[in-house]
Amino acid sequence: MRSFDSDIDVIDHPFPHAILHNFLNVDAIADELEWLTGQEFEPGEADLFSYSSTCELDAVEQLVGLHTALGDPTWCSQVAAAFSTPPLSRIDMAAYVYAQGDFLLPHDDRVAGRRVAYSLHLTRGLREEDGGALELFSSRENIAGSVVKRIVPEFNSLVLFRVSPQSWHQVAEVIGDV
Repeated sequence: MRSFDSDIDVIDHPFPHAILHNFLNVDAIADELEWLTGQEFEPGEADLFSYSSTCELDAVEQLVGLHTALGDPTWCSQVAAAFSTPPLSRIDMAAYVYAQGDFLLPHDDRVAGRRVAYSLHLTRGLREEDGGALELFSSRENIAGSVVKRIVPEFNSLVLFRVSPQSWHQVAEVIGDV
């Protein structure tokens, strides 16, 4: 599903992250993508977010190919080496849908045991003017500063970043009718 022969080019500013385009062989996981599209997503809202999500997808039989690709030992070793972390031992998987008005406010993804976070974008045709960009913040003394980079979700792209007290990011409000 995935070729492991290319390097992960880590960008250091504002914190270590990488963007990989055409990450998966989408023909190989077409059935899985179709299955995922047909799932019920539960709306959720709190002070930090508004979006719809699935349950954790780690053990879902219909997504075994996708989970296997993300959890491949060669790939995980390459990611750990690129981000100078200890070996990765677990891959968490969930799906989120952001519709008009949805957002995820600034946070740093520091959860016990999480070394590298990722976002695999599987929506086609998003444009910058639609909103929903992954925004990376500068930080000072482990507090989010200002947005210094916007990554527009591009179909079949994977964004990885090292989780740290400086890894502040958010999903900008979706303003288009996507």
